[in-house]
Amino acid sequence: MNSHLQDPVSSKTVKRELHAANIYGRVVIRKPLVTPTNAFKRHQWCRDHKCWSPQQWQQVIWSDESSFTLFQTTGRVYVWRTPKEAFNPECLLPIVKHGSGSIMVWGAISWRGVGPLVILHGRIKSNHYLSILGDHVHPFVQTVFPG
Repeated sequence: MNSHLQDPVSSKTVKRELHAANIYGRVVIRKPLVTPTNAFKRHQWCRDHKCWSPQQWQQVIWSDESSFTLFQTTGRVYVWRTPKEAFNPECLLPIVKHGSGSIMVWGAISWRGVGPLVILHGRIKSNHYLSILGDHVHPFVQTVFPG
């Protein structure tokens, strides 16, 4: 930084001024990436459905897939400890060398009940998704919306 300044400044001065402005180093907060196009579509969907009645929402089935990881593989984890406690089991984070012990699942919920939880293997391609719909969603729909 000093190479771009006429008068050099110490790193302590920079740090003191940043702290005076309430600026500190922090671990970054992770959040899902939402593109401007997706943000627009989400906002439009909300506007389109903001006046729905409870009876209309009772006819909706929500579904999604998610991955659950047994062991954390990314990001920093902090622990408060003394130097002597460095290897105490409660001060350690177990890790795995290969793989992360994760499982991918798909599920559905509605006002009227909880649908099946389907364990997924690998990536979902269109034919696999259609199989989920036929094998799991269709029976769920018939159960919660009989007739």
